[in-house]
Amino acid sequence: MNRICSRCVMDTSDSKIQFDANGVCDHCHNFDENIKPNWHPDARGRAELDALAAQIKAHGKGKRYDCIIGLSGGVDSSYLAYYAVKELGLRPLLYAVDTGWNLPVAVQNTKNLVDKLGLWDSYYELKINREQMMDLQLAYFKSNV
Repeated sequence: MNRICSRCVMDTSDSKIQFDANGVCDHCHNFDENIKPNWHPDARGRAELDALAAQIKAHGKGKRYDCIIGLSGGVDSSYLAYYAVKELGLRPLLYAVDTGWNLPVAVQNTKNLVDKLGLWDSYYELKINREQMMDLQLAYFKSNV
């Protein structure tokens, strides 16, 4: 039987999910206990972020890059790269790994972002041998890892 959290959308499709007596899942409890106390989407959070960015810039002073950002072409990493450059003034090394499974839209998103940010000289892509990657993934599946 499929059970759904009384507070969010999580259900027993997560085989390790746990529910309390009120039907609230452990994901909600994790958010309340570990994430929410440190999440400040207000002036306090912006001040903390600005202080962290200043610390990163100071540590990276005189270096070509002051941070590294893994870029997949998805929404999260693309926005992070944009925000780091345009809003925080950081100088990231943008690093992408092509495992042979990248969707064409993600590849195009990455190219568009790097182009619009003018960071081709700060972009590095590692192309994994597709056949070796498929062999490795198959070995993981077969070993139940």
